[in-house]
Amino acid sequence: MNSPVVKVPPRLQSQARLLLDYIERADLRPGDRLDPERELAKKLGISRSSLREAIQVLQTQGRLVVKHGIGVFLLEDQEGEELRNSLRAAHHTIEELFQMREILEAPAVEWAAERRSEEQLEAIKRAAQALQEAVSQDPIDFDKVRLLDMNFHLTIVKSAQNQFLNQTLGTLQEIMYRSMDNTLKLPGRIDASEDEHGVILEAIERRDPITARLTIIQHIHNARDAWIQYLKKVEG
Repeated sequence: MNSPVVKVPPRLQSQARLLLDYIERADLRPGDRLDPERELAKKLGISRSSLREAIQVLQTQGRLVVKHGIGVFLLEDQEGEELRNSLRAAHHTIEELFQMREILEAPAVEWAAERRSEEQLEAIKRAAQALQEAVSQDPIDFDKVRLLDMNFHLTIVKSAQNQFLNQTLGTLQEIMYRSMDNTLKLPGRIDASEDEHGVILEAIERRDPITARLTIIQHIHNARDAWIQYLKKVEG
């Protein structure tokens, strides 16, 4: 199983530096909007996909904010500081969020592999397909992806056919919403997450509860590690 790329490799660091240098040369201020993607990529001499990766790096560092349908903006000083303060406060509780996900989801995916009906399997496949389609969009709507990611996981939980787990769906949904925030924006994480989802789905389809359980645990650990990496970036 592939591990998520949570460290920024030299190539992305170089692209992010190009973008930062441009922002400085252009004398852009907090709240200013960057040039349109095509125009900016041409100015920097890089591809549009490379530019998007650079924007994601700076976004995870709390320097840029992407407003879908509007553009990419430099974060206001106050906004950036509020973001960093919020993440520092969350640092002590995020481990607990992922622990709760593991406690609830590990048995759920195992039971889903054992008990799911054909109709439930099809529902999981539809949830996975909707997520894949959202991920393939350009640009990616990360709010939509997060909701569809949650739906994929919750559809699996429903397929476990466990009354207690069904009663915890609201709590689990809130935990997921918080624990997925920002991690999918890290370069490489969204692709790694999709690979892991594929392994989980295949295990459920094969009725392989052991692989399903081990994979969801690794998936949650990888997401946790990505979140910790995100915190280090914005705090640094």
